[in-house]
Amino acid sequence: MWRILTRAMQPNPPLKTFIIYARKDESFKNDLLQHLQGSLIPTGHLQVWQDGDILPGEDWEQKIKQHLEASDLFLVLLSIHSLTSTFIQQKELVKALEKKSRIVPILVRSCMWNINPVFAGLQGLPKNMKPVTSFADHDDAWTEVMEKLHEMVEAIWAEERTRTEADRKKQAAATEKHRLEENERKKWLPEMVFVKGGVFQMGDEHGDLWEGCRPVHAVTLSDFEIGKYPVTQKQWTAIMGNNPSYFKGEDLPVEQVSWDDCQEFLKKINEKTGKNFRLPTEAQWEFAARGGILSKGFQYAGSNDLAEVGWFASNAAGKTHPVGQKNANELSIYDLSGNVWEWCQDCYDTYSSNPQTDPIGPKSDSTGPLRVVRGGSWGDDARDCRVSNRSLSTPVSRLSHLGFRLLLSTQ
Repeated sequence: MWRILTRAMQPNPPLKTFIIYARKDESFKNDLLQHLQGSLIPTGHLQVWQDGDILPGEDWEQKIKQHLEASDLFLVLLSIHSLTSTFIQQKELVKALEKKSRIVPILVRSCMWNINPVFAGLQGLPKNMKPVTSFADHDDAWTEVMEKLHEMVEAIWAEERTRTEADRKKQAAATEKHRLEENERKKWLPEMVFVKGGVFQMGDEHGDLWEGCRPVHAVTLSDFEIGKYPVTQKQWTAIMGNNPSYFKGEDLPVEQVSWDDCQEFLKKINEKTGKNFRLPTEAQWEFAARGGILSKGFQYAGSNDLAEVGWFASNAAGKTHPVGQKNANELSIYDLSGNVWEWCQDCYDTYSSNPQTDPIGPKSDSTGPLRVVRGGSWGDDARDCRVSNRSLSTPVSRLSHLGFRLLLSTQ
């Protein structure tokens, strides 16, 4: 057995092995166990359990059942005694077949083993199913059994290594596919910023904007997420397959999109992501622009100096600019003042002085379905870009200074 004994310990886990035998064949079981202990057990090929391992006071049937469940390999000592054992045929072999484990018959005495349906199609040991009792020296028989079991375990390990490598490659391919899909998604999936809910005073607190921005009133909002930037042309094109913008550039805010166009975009991106994006309400937009609960009371989104945070008539050179180039506000949100006006979900209506909680605006205003727009644009003066300023447009308007950003409710 030197060919087995001199093998290095294998990195594969040993096969958990159960020996099935009849009591009248116990001497053969002991011979088998002795040869296993001198070869395949110390080399780590097999981990063998047999009922002789049951300790005094342990539940015999429970232990048998436990190890039957745990075993990968069943060595069955075949003789007329095992073929006629009710416990072997109706308990141990049934469990082995249920588990679809590997069953290796070892013929120890001459018998009509090949008419038994369990063993008829199986390759057994010793070679050509020559009974152990027919060998002049039984050790020769067991040595042959050990060599064949060794070859079998090595083949099983090779299959497992191949399968493991195939699974590793499959997992690596899946991981790479996911990475590429995520990279692709990042090209069009808007980056969102969490906004903690709170209470703020909504409206023109300075009293110098047009009357539609007053009276100031208390608004309470729940948590939400809002786009870190306006929706870009790259993102619009990835979802809609076209680019309606007057000023062209992947990182420029998309414009010349109507409120109705935005609803079609929202429908498609929600279908693609399984999320529930929508336009922000006017109250959500202003709360985010003011900096939420981190607000420092700036007139513009992040500063009292509009040139620091936004593109407007005095610095935009008559065009839109890539998003995120100016400073962010207190919530790390960009371009809320200037660059492009942004559609809100609400219909336009005059303000009430009454406190409100999570307002969604009127279903329609008194003069028709006018929608609120916020933030000012590249073509407007500083006053139009104030966080408290509001304007309105028809839902079919497509203008080169009008875009939008997304919102996700956390409710």
